[in-house]
Amino acid sequence: PEDVEEIVSEHLIKGRIVKRLLLGETDQADVARSLDTVPFYAKQRRVALRNCGVINPENIDEYIAHDGYAALGKALTEMTPQSVIDEILKSGLRGRGGAGFPTGRKWQFAAKEA
Repeated sequence: PEDVEEIVSEHLIKGRIVKRLLLGETDQADVARSLDTVPFYAKQRRVALRNCGVINPENIDEYIAHDGYAALGKALTEMTPQSVIDEILKSGLRGRGGAGFPTGRKWQFAAKEA
């Protein structure tokens, strides 16, 4: 938040890169580095954002062409409700609330009450 004013003033209005905010060290201030070259990110694998920068987020046909909705299709046609819950439990997915409650457990409770 403390850098917003400088980013707006320098980058958005004047078209200049705020060099001190660049990721890592670079001699070429006008070149964006690939995250693959930064040790912290090099071994990480994008899951939710794997198509970021690859497809147009406003084009559903591009999303579908890159297996968008494939997991939903599998869940609806090949899996039982319990196997979907088991998969969510196995994934470790958590809610975005402050407690980070396990989504699979929440779905278990809902299924039991249905």
